[in-house]
Amino acid sequence: MNTDLTLSYDQARELVTDLWDWSQNFDFPSPASLFLDLIGYSEDEFGEPLCSAGKPTLGYHEQHLLGWALLAHAHRPDDVLERVSELLAGEQEEG
Repeated sequence: MNTDLTLSYDQARELVTDLWDWSQNFDFPSPASLFLDLIGYSEDEFGEPLCSAGKPTLGYHEQHLLGWALLAHAHRPDDVLERVSELLAGEQEEG
């Protein structure tokens, strides 16, 4: 298996943003919520998983977006966590 994929800073951020934007089409829990659980962000920042009551139903497109976001996290975890923090801050400002 070739694991030599290289993602730029901008590409990693875009992959997370794509998942985040698509997740706006969902009620809670969303694919983005599951992403936050899988990368450990939920427990680190909120003290518990977001999807503890149940997982979102994911179609092929959601699985595709989630997979790319996870790949971005695997290759550029600090950049992805920075983007997640920005996206959450943006939601709080809107909310």
